[in-house]
Amino acid sequence: MASVADVELEMKRILSRDPSELFQAAWYLISTGGKRLRPRLLLSFNEVFGGDSERAIRAAASVELLHNFTLIHDDIMDKDETRHGVPTTHVKFGEPIAILAGDVLQSESQHEMARAVEGLPMRRAMAILESHAAITTDIARGQTLDMRSEVMDYREVGLRFYYGMIKLKTAVLFAHACWTGAYLAGASGKPASAARSFGLNLGMAFQMADDILGLVGDPHVTGKPVGSDVRNGKKTLPILIAIKNLSGSDRGSLLEKLKARDPSAVDLIVKGGGIEQTRSFMLKFKTQAESALRSMPNGPALEEVRALLSSAVVREK
Repeated sequence: MASVADVELEMKRILSRDPSELFQAAWYLISTGGKRLRPRLLLSFNEVFGGDSERAIRAAASVELLHNFTLIHDDIMDKDETRHGVPTTHVKFGEPIAILAGDVLQSESQHEMARAVEGLPMRRAMAILESHAAITTDIARGQTLDMRSEVMDYREVGLRFYYGMIKLKTAVLFAHACWTGAYLAGASGKPASAARSFGLNLGMAFQMADDILGLVGDPHVTGKPVGSDVRNGKKTLPILIAIKNLSGSDRGSLLEKLKARDPSAVDLIVKGGGIEQTRSFMLKFKTQAESALRSMPNGPALEEVRALLSSAVVREK
C-alpha cells in the first residue's frame, strides 16, 4: 500500500525547482508537518477498491498541495502569524512571495491530478479533473462566507448559515479526497457516492472538533490561547448554540463579551451548553460517516479509514 511518505516525496519532487525563494516558500508549510488526513484518506479509499498505487500517490499529492494553497491564503487573509507553532508563510517570506507560493501550489495541484488520471477512460478522467477544479471555487465560497460572518451580528448567523459555510470551507475537500481515491480505483455509483458521503460527514465533524478546540483546547497542545475563536470574532457552533440557549442577563453578558472579543466569554459558552451540544452534533456526523462504510469491502484498508475518522474527531489539536 502506498504511504504518506511516498506522497511527501512526490510533493518534494514537484517543488524542488527555481527560483528557490518561490519554491522554498511553497514547500515551507508542508515541511512543518500536519495531520495529512486528506492524502491518507485518498490512499486508503484507493486501497479499499484495489486501485493503482502510483496513481493514488499523485492524486493524494495533488489534494495536499491544494490544501496547503488554501492555508497560505487563509493565513494572509486572517493575518495569522503562526501555524503549527511556526511563523506563517507570509511572515517568514513576505506577503508577495507567499501569495505567489499559494498560486504555485494551486497550479501544481491541477497539473499533478492531470498526471494521476493519464491513461484512464476519458469520462472517468474528466469527472475527476472537473471535481478537482470545482473544489477551489467551493473553498473560496466558504472562506467568503466566513469573512462575511465576521462582520455580521452574532444573532444574524444561524445554524443553516454555519452549516453551509463549513461544508464549503472544510468538508467538501474531505469529500473530494475520499471520492477521488475510490473513483480512481474504479468504484462508481453507490460505492463512490458512499465514499463522498463519508468524507463530507467526516469534514463536518472535523470542523466541529476544531470549533471546540478553538475555545477550550489546551494552549500548550493547540498552540492557540484559550478562547482564540472569541478573540478572532469567529462565529463557531458552540458560540451560536450558547447564544440560542442562554436568556436574560447571561445572554446579554455573553453578547457584550463577544462584541468586545473578551475570552472570558468561554465560561458563558460552556454554561450555555455550547461545548456539550457541539460535541453531540459532532458525534452524530461521525455516526453518519460510519454508516457510509457499511457496504464497502472489509479489510485492513477499511480499518485504516475507520481509524482516520476517529483521529479526525477525537483529538487535542
